[in-house]
Amino acid sequence: MKILYITWESFGGNDVRKELDRRGYEVDEHRISRKENAYSNQRVEQELIEIISGKDYDFVFSWNFFPVVSIACNVCKVPYSAWIYDSPLMSLWHCTVVSPYNYIFIFDKADYMELKRKGINTVYYLPLASDVERYDSYEMDEEIEEVYGIPISFVGSTYTENRYKGYRGLNLLDDYTKGYMDGLVQAQKRIYGNLIMEDMLTPDIISEMRKIYAGNMYEDCLFSYEKYFAQVLLAQWITSMERQEVLSLLSERYPCYLYTHKKTPSLPHIINRGTAAYRKESCYIFRCSKINLNITLRSIRTGIPLRAFEIMGSGGFLMTNYQTDFLDYFEPGVDFAYYDSYEDLLQKTEYYLTHEEERQAVAKNGYEKVKKYHTYQNRFDAMLEIMKIG
Repeated sequence: MKILYITWESFGGNDVRKELDRRGYEVDEHRISRKENAYSNQRVEQELIEIISGKDYDFVFSWNFFPVVSIACNVCKVPYSAWIYDSPLMSLWHCTVVSPYNYIFIFDKADYMELKRKGINTVYYLPLASDVERYDSYEMDEEIEEVYGIPISFVGSTYTENRYKGYRGLNLLDDYTKGYMDGLVQAQKRIYGNLIMEDMLTPDIISEMRKIYAGNMYEDCLFSYEKYFAQVLLAQWITSMERQEVLSLLSERYPCYLYTHKKTPSLPHIINRGTAAYRKESCYIFRCSKINLNITLRSIRTGIPLRAFEIMGSGGFLMTNYQTDFLDYFEPGVDFAYYDSYEDLLQKTEYYLTHEEERQAVAKNGYEKVKKYHTYQNRFDAMLEIMKIG
């Protein structure tokens, strides 16, 4: 089988390539820069058409969905398989999603259901995956266990970095609108498993916010301002507050280690170890920490983040905020633990830190389930069956 693999700066890119190679596929790679317009770009479209035409590719694959790739595949009549791991992904609201050559696999069931209800028949629900074989290949020794054998860890951004500074513009709103937004954010913070903000943004509020955020949406893309403000700006704002609050609560009571690429002076009790090397060091952290936190980006409405699969696939104990999609595949208290409030988080953290055998059993169960059902091999088997290829 011959595949064109569209690559970019994505997590999991090497794991996908490894799976394609394991299957014995002939793989060509073509890199797309996310700095370029991937919605309407005739130069890139023509370049892709020239690459695809005459090569007899069985399908083209990419992480996330690129309209320019869809256009080229439609012209060349070649199936396009796009596996989504960002939420929200604005390109899913581009007119090209309806191309009959598209097979768009979405990890967040809420996103999938929303598009499906709108009559989009090229989308499919497919969770993310874990490269357990790679994680298992990393050998452990006493020194590694001593360095990473810590009570609580979190690997990820606090969303205070400059590249996420867009939500800070909300401070420029007038007093009434800012008060409304503060109340909405505080309400959303207490609700897990459902994003209510989009429906709560009135036309007047949208009008006020557009005075600050004056940009235009992409042409031929139905991603609305309501979605942008709720699922991008406000979701990042809530996530920033939530991650700092959770880490503050826990670090005041227990040794709590943060692996991130920015200093965190607002978290005086946290032990900030800087950025974790993605592939190997992250696995050691997940495997050796007693409790691995997953604090989901709030724009992921119901889906299981990649971090959660990597934690469980590494043999680590997962403590996550409530996300509905977990319950489709895993049993809480058996394969993982979730919290639905800060009080619940504190109680369960204390419990699992003091019940060693039970915590280890949960971690082992989660590992075995991921190893059996949630690998890249499992996922590509599902994709190819839907695409009727192979």
